[in-house]
Amino acid sequence: MIVVKMDAEKREELGKQANKKIRDSGLVPAVIYGKAKDNVNISIDGKELKKVLSGTEAKENTILEISIEGIEGNKKVLLKEAHLDTLTSKPLHFDFYEISEGEKLKLVCPLNFIGKPEGVKNGGVIQTLANQVMIECLQEDIPNEIEVEIAELNIGDTLLVQDLPEVQGVTILSNPKSTTISILAPRVVTEEEPGEEETEGEEGSTESKDTDKESKEESAS
Repeated sequence: MIVVKMDAEKREELGKQANKKIRDSGLVPAVIYGKAKDNVNISIDGKELKKVLSGTEAKENTILEISIEGIEGNKKVLLKEAHLDTLTSKPLHFDFYEISEGEKLKLVCPLNFIGKPEGVKNGGVIQTLANQVMIECLQEDIPNEIEVEIAELNIGDTLLVQDLPEVQGVTILSNPKSTTISILAPRVVTEEEPGEEETEGEEGSTESKDTDKESKEESAS
């Protein structure tokens, strides 16, 4: 579990105009909500948040301990959603989920495939269908990622969700029969032989040229 501390300001004014003023000041409007908890509207440094999340192994699963000016006690939260501008991709609003003590969390966890499969060494190709799974666990058991050894996979082998290694304190919620990766056979490219029709067409063309040549010689004589 990775926990990073951040500061935020309580947001008193709401609405489009108020949010625009916050963005113009360099901050991003956000809300903190949770199970049986009152919503808290805040403004937070979007650039700092991006830097924090990209600078940890847990990425979006990093727990943020937010200190809010004017509110006693820090709040442990997870980033649940970032609303971005469709044209510029700049953050417009953040949704944070406040974690309760002893609460089991549902979140997405990345898969880290380790090793070069035997099938790839023999010319096969990896087809990745899922590089993350949905999990459930307590905050202290949140994994940065799930490491999956794939070196022994050969051509034709498929790795299902049910084949993933067990992680203590973590329950995988994704469909156990879903495929994560497969090792496909190499594609064989063959050159097509010219067909009979093509050959006959070429021969007919040659005969036509010979006939034209004879006609010209007769005219000349």
